[in-house]
Amino acid sequence: MQRTLCYFLFVLICSFSCSEEESIEKRIANGGKVYGGSISYESPESVNYFFPLSATSMYEQRAIAPIFETLMTYDEESKSLSGNLISSYTISEDMKTIDLIVKKGVHFHKDPCFRGKKEMLTASDVKFTLDYACSSHDLNKQSQLLVGKIKGAKEFYNSFNGDFSKGVDGIQVLSEFSLRIELSNPSPTFLKILTHQSISVFSKKAYDFYKENIIYHPIGTGPFKLASKDKKERSYLRNDNYWKYDEYNNQLPFLDEIKIKQGSMAGAFSSFTTQKTDLLLSVPANKINSLFGTLDEAKDGKNILHKLQYRKGLKINYIGFDCSQPPFNDVHLRLAIFHAINRDFICSEFLYGETNPAQNGILPDGAYFKPTSKPQKSYSINLARYHMRKSKYNGDSLAFFVSTNTESETKWSNSLIKELKSSLGLKVKIITGTYAEKIKSIQNGDSKMWLGAYVPDYPDAESYLSPYYSLNVGTSLRAFGKFKNSLFDQTFEKSSREVDEAKRNELFNTCIQIMNTEAPVVPIYFENLLVVYNLSLRDANMNSFGIIDFSKAYLKPIK
Repeated sequence: MQRTLCYFLFVLICSFSCSEEESIEKRIANGGKVYGGSISYESPESVNYFFPLSATSMYEQRAIAPIFETLMTYDEESKSLSGNLISSYTISEDMKTIDLIVKKGVHFHKDPCFRGKKEMLTASDVKFTLDYACSSHDLNKQSQLLVGKIKGAKEFYNSFNGDFSKGVDGIQVLSEFSLRIELSNPSPTFLKILTHQSISVFSKKAYDFYKENIIYHPIGTGPFKLASKDKKERSYLRNDNYWKYDEYNNQLPFLDEIKIKQGSMAGAFSSFTTQKTDLLLSVPANKINSLFGTLDEAKDGKNILHKLQYRKGLKINYIGFDCSQPPFNDVHLRLAIFHAINRDFICSEFLYGETNPAQNGILPDGAYFKPTSKPQKSYSINLARYHMRKSKYNGDSLAFFVSTNTESETKWSNSLIKELKSSLGLKVKIITGTYAEKIKSIQNGDSKMWLGAYVPDYPDAESYLSPYYSLNVGTSLRAFGKFKNSLFDQTFEKSSREVDEAKRNELFNTCIQIMNTEAPVVPIYFENLLVVYNLSLRDANMNSFGIIDFSKAYLKPIK
């Protein structure tokens, strides 16, 4: 009898497993979409841990994007905000109180920390995430985003001792799915900041279980789960319990797996053009023609069928300085370099016209900023030599860290070093390495001058200027320059509270004028973000901040 019962249970389990597998295999999508399949691509930077508030680079934020989700989303076509993990929000008349309603029916990924139960997202998780973003915990690298805006956040940051039990006074849970946020001052950007990938929501229970090891156990609500990771490759698998559906009532996502391999920019280009990978994150400027090929090659079927998507000119490339100590606490030395760089020449000669010279300063013209006066020409050898004579430069060699994987950037950086020596007599030595090695070199004080680049954290000019506000708290990597100017700080503070867009734009213009006369950084060019897809990969989408959304992506061969 016991053997018969065991056999019956075995058959029942096998039947259940087989029927579950068959249901996955036979999953049919409406609207011409297709379930299943695996895609891969190469990325030049390795990502070692996966925690939203520790993700500061675009590569790190791309790595967490399939796993974690934000409270708000930004529609780039309509320039409007909408809820993502929240179903609705209300703002008080004085714009200082915001009530959020958390979307019901959203669950975190399955994980042992939940002891076999389905863990639903609640307002407590949202509060915990926002409290953490306002803490001085070592894992929080993004405290500058919210601490200056939420009531009681600065006090919480300054007194933080590892205890999250109370949290920030201005963040209060009202019910299981609602919470209230009180701001210190009206903020036109607060909801925009909630679109930032680093402010993605994570589970309070998961953190309580894993503590600091949470960086190796990413548990979000996103369409994919991290399945494996080593030095060469990481893999994401489909979240079968994902909460989103598309317009045809298909449960998302469609893909079974995403693989990201670490590799150089040149290697990524080769892999894509030989059809070993499904998308290419960027195309070296000198390789664009070879990607598209010739007409004769197209006739012979030798070209890859592909789709090109780009977001215009939001990524700023610049030279940063440590302004707090010699030699770059000398404004004249900074200005000498500022005026000695021919941005037009770099863009046309080395970048093949695929970038826009940063003539106005660190803010790009467009959706977030409008210059109110005609920009003065930044490049002037006479001005550069004037400031060089006024500087205290003593002839020492200056270390310049260039973290780059592209041949074109290497070429223009070397050309720039030669020009600085011939026109100004500056001795500059280039140091190369990975992004992580650059950060370490700057932190150790070995490199006081570096090549940097970033996209805005959220859709507002404030995001470009915030790193230079000296009263920010935390350890933002972009604030390594330690620039301090009281007039800039006062003007920036006014802009962060001003709700009239025209007045805000005037304040932004003043901030740019101050930066161009103090040169805490040397803006060089604005770069288009680019991604190339094999046409078999449909409906993947990159936004202006470099984040790629694979939740609606599917594989379907071209007929």
